[in-house]
Amino acid sequence: MPRKTLIRSSHFPYHITAHGNNREEFPSDLRLIWSILSQNLQKISEELGVQVHAFVLMPNHFHLILTTTKEDLGIVMREFMRSTTKTINQAVGRSGRIFGSRYHWSMIEQIEYFDYAMKYVFRNPVKAKLCANVQDYPFSTLNEITYANRFQFPIYPLAGNSSLVPSGLVEEYLEWLNKPFSSELDQSIQAGLRKTYFRGPKTKWTRSKLELAHPKNLT
Repeated sequence: MPRKTLIRSSHFPYHITAHGNNREEFPSDLRLIWSILSQNLQKISEELGVQVHAFVLMPNHFHLILTTTKEDLGIVMREFMRSTTKTINQAVGRSGRIFGSRYHWSMIEQIEYFDYAMKYVFRNPVKAKLCANVQDYPFSTLNEITYANRFQFPIYPLAGNSSLVPSGLVEEYLEWLNKPFSSELDQSIQAGLRKTYFRGPKTKWTRSKLELAHPKNLT
């Protein structure tokens, strides 16, 4: 299958995912992998002007939502994947691939899609039965808002928002995140994140920012 043409933007965020080689688990304890990837996210944040919105590390892949404010996504991800592979291999005394193939990306153009992409990413460990609630998973930047952790890299809301949490309502936001998508909607989001532009289904999707300020009203 040919690679899709990279759409370059310094304004809209991207959802990024990459799997381990042969979709196998990463070759070390996740605490080490998390530390190395965090260090490299800090590096691209400082050197390449990347804004990280969400990052979740799974046993054999990761989800990343970011905005590239200076360099284009191709340069950013090439540096991130290269540096991460080199550092992990050095740390565990091995050589060869860490990631099995090229990363996958999807551009997010609208705020309501951004919120659902964030929820999808943060719910990934729950879907995989690695934890009971989104806030219980240790390898997630959601901890920044639930436990006020300080990551090696800054966590940015989407441009124009003062917080990742609507109206600062942490408990309500977590309640919304912990409420599962319907099976149909979950599949639609998963399929949408494989496309060049992440857009939801034609029905039961669009939510205004006013509604998102009151997560209890969401289904």
